Amino acid sequence: MSINQVLIVLNGEDKTILSESSNKIILAKKKQENINYDHTLLQTNFDSLDDIIKANTIIKNRFSKIDEVIIVYRNIDLNMISYQYDYNYIKQNYQELMNIIYLINLLVPQLRDKFRFILSFEKDNHYKVHFNSFKVSLIKYLETLKIDLKKSININIKILN
Repeated sequence: MSINQVLIVLNGEDKTILSESSNKIILAKKKQENINYDHTLLQTNFDSLDDIIKANTIIKNRFSKIDEVIIVYRNIDLNMISYQYDYNYIKQNYQELMNIIYLINLLVPQLRDKFRFILSFEKDNHYKVHFNSFKVSLIKYLETLKIDLKKSININIKILN
């Protein structure tokens, strides 16, 4: 039986988490050159609510139930001095976080009874303050969602570093 995966690529890539036989919808800023499996690509920059709502509509039409949501946020290359004070980067980072949480909330009715979140992050780095904040905020949100839905959905959260 094939599983339905929604892959959200914020930055970087991680081919090890994709199943060849799964049905995949990939949300990414650009085409994923290294993914050779059949998939549907939805290009977005993650800061537009309209794009998130359109993606949700396409996911609903394609999948009756979702088995996994995979979020990839790796290989962040930043100028360490300017990054912490770059207002546009900071604004974009937290806008993306808010929209990812919004998308997950929209997808809740489609989650299968046994469901997995797979988070592919890079290791914490004290220079990457906003990345660390994004990561912790998303994990805390998912843990809270897991508790809120424990009577109806068995959610497993797997964090890869």
